[in-house]
Amino acid sequence: MISTLIFDIDLTLVDSLEACVKGTNLLARKFGLPEKSDQEVLDAISLTLEPFWVRMWGRLDPAWREYYESVVIHEVDLNRPLYPGAVDVLRAARDRGITMGVATNRFNPWLDLADMGIAQYFDTAVGPDSDVKPKPYPDIPQLAIKQLQADASAAVLVGDSASDMKSASAAGIRALGLTQGGASEQELLDAGAWRVRKDLASVMELLDSPSGFARR
Repeated sequence: MISTLIFDIDLTLVDSLEACVKGTNLLARKFGLPEKSDQEVLDAISLTLEPFWVRMWGRLDPAWREYYESVVIHEVDLNRPLYPGAVDVLRAARDRGITMGVATNRFNPWLDLADMGIAQYFDTAVGPDSDVKPKPYPDIPQLAIKQLQADASAAVLVGDSASDMKSASAAGIRALGLTQGGASEQELLDAGAWRVRKDLASVMELLDSPSGFARR
């Protein structure tokens, strides 16, 4: 029986790729850096900010963060649009008494969830900090389980990336991989996914089955 759902944010609850590409290339144009394609951004989107920049351009510059915080985050809305059916899934889970949390590599996730209008559905939201390593380390989902006082064996992490799958597996939590974010089914399975489905709407199947997904 599944009693806890833990969600990633980017490309799981929110379709943020277009906004991330726009923000990346605003920064690139400002500092004369090579602009990046959708695929290049997608391949690194699960990283935290500075490792993402290193992946993009092979280095860091303190001026990038200043410009990002003063300009980019005000011109690019990274918090929308929610995937179709996201609110329906969250409401349905809440109505069934499912405990819910967020495990993300975004910093200050409560602020983002509030901006998206969905903070009320979650009992905890965990991102990286000085004591909590980002995914694919297990720290974030482990802390979410601890804060929820949940049974890891009755929890499922819903995510879109190999990083999500590896993090959940290392934390002893089953992971539902969604291919809506661009990862292939095989990539997610190889990274430790328990089940793989097409999109967020498929979580309804999980909610309606007392034992979780049938294998297929």
